[in-house]
Amino acid sequence: MQEIVQQARSLFRERYSKLPAVYGIAPGRVEVLGNHTDYNGGYVMSAAIDRVTVVAAGKNGLTQCRVFAQQKDAEAQFALDAIQPDPEDRWADYVKGVVVELQKAGVPLEPFDAVITGNVPIGAGVSSSASLEVATAMALLALHEASLPRWEVAKLCRRAENEFVGMPCGILDQFSAVFGERDSILFLDTRTEEQEAIALPADSYGFVLVHSMAQHALVSGDYATRYRECMEAAAWFRQRLGDHVQLLRDVRWEEFARWEAQMPEPLRRRARHVIRENERVLQGREALHRGDVQMLGELMFASHESSRVDYENSTPELDLLVQLAREHGAVGARLTGAGWGGATLHLVEAARMDEYAQQVAEQYTQRTGIQPVVIRCHISQGARALRE
Repeated sequence: MQEIVQQARSLFRERYSKLPAVYGIAPGRVEVLGNHTDYNGGYVMSAAIDRVTVVAAGKNGLTQCRVFAQQKDAEAQFALDAIQPDPEDRWADYVKGVVVELQKAGVPLEPFDAVITGNVPIGAGVSSSASLEVATAMALLALHEASLPRWEVAKLCRRAENEFVGMPCGILDQFSAVFGERDSILFLDTRTEEQEAIALPADSYGFVLVHSMAQHALVSGDYATRYRECMEAAAWFRQRLGDHVQLLRDVRWEEFARWEAQMPEPLRRRARHVIRENERVLQGREALHRGDVQMLGELMFASHESSRVDYENSTPELDLLVQLAREHGAVGARLTGAGWGGATLHLVEAARMDEYAQQVAEQYTQRTGIQPVVIRCHISQGARALRE
C-alpha cells in the first residue's frame, strides 16, 4: 500500500508542481455471499482486500477542480458550483458525485487538485468504483478538516453512484470499503445496519481471485434490468401478502414456495435467487461462528449455481472457473460482484494456494484461449486518510 501512496505523491508533484496535502485510501472488496441481496434489503458477507485506490489531493486556489486519473491518463476539470455528468469522462462522474454529496452534507469544499492511482482491478467485480468513491470522500474530508460518521461516508458514496452516476447499486460495496477489518469477513444486515466482523482462520485458508478477463460493464443494461425485476417481484408479493412486503427481504421461503407456481417468469427465478441467497448468508454466518469453513465453501458453490440458473448473471467463463475450482479441490468458489463477466472468488487451503492458482489459470487458458489474472487476496482494513 505504501508504494501506491508514494506513486500518488510523485504523480501529484509531477503534474501540479507541489506535494499533496492528504491521501484518501480505500480498498476493493470481495463478495463472499449475498449476490444482489443488498438492494433487496437483505444480508451480505464481504471482505476488504489488500488492493487499494489512493486519491492524493491538495487545495489549488483556482476557480476549478482538476482531477487526473493515472489509469485513464486523463484529466477532468469542473467548477464546484457547476458540476455535471460527462459522457466522455465517465470515470470522473464517480468523483463528481462524491463532491456533490459532500456539499449536500454541508462540507465547505474549496477548489482542489487530485491524482487517482491504485491497484484495484477494474471490471473484475471487486468494486473499483466504490473504492474510488470512498477514497475520494476520505481525501476531501481530510483536506477540509471535516469529519462524518463512517456510516454517513458509506451512504453518501452510495448516493453518488445511485443519483449522479446512475447505477442502482446497494450499500454492500461502500460498506465494505469503509468498514473492512484485517483477517475478518464482514456481515451486514442492509436494513437494520447490524454488522459484524467474523474472523476467518487465516493460517488455514485464503482467497484466490481469478479475473476471467471477460467484459464487465454495468452502468446500464443487465444490472438495471435485474433491479427492476426484483422490485416488480416484491410488488407481486405485496399484492398477495400485504403491505409489509416492501422488498424481497420481506418474503419468507415458505411464502415463496406457496406462491411460486403462480409467479410469472423471470420474476419467479429472480425472487427464488434473492430469497435463497439471504438464507445462505445467514447460514454462512453461523458456519463461520462454528469455524466450519467447509460449509461456507459449499454455500459459495450453491450461491454461484443460483446466480447461474436463477439470476442469470454469470457467463460461460465464470462458470468454467467455478467448474475448475471443483476439479482442483477448492473449498468453495463463486462469481463475485455483479456478474456478467469479471472475477470468481475461490476459497482455498492456504498450503495449496500457489499450486491451485497455477493449475486453474493453466486449465482456463487451455480451454478458452484467455489468460486470466490471478490475485491472492489478503483480507485488509477499510478506508483511512493520511496527511503529507
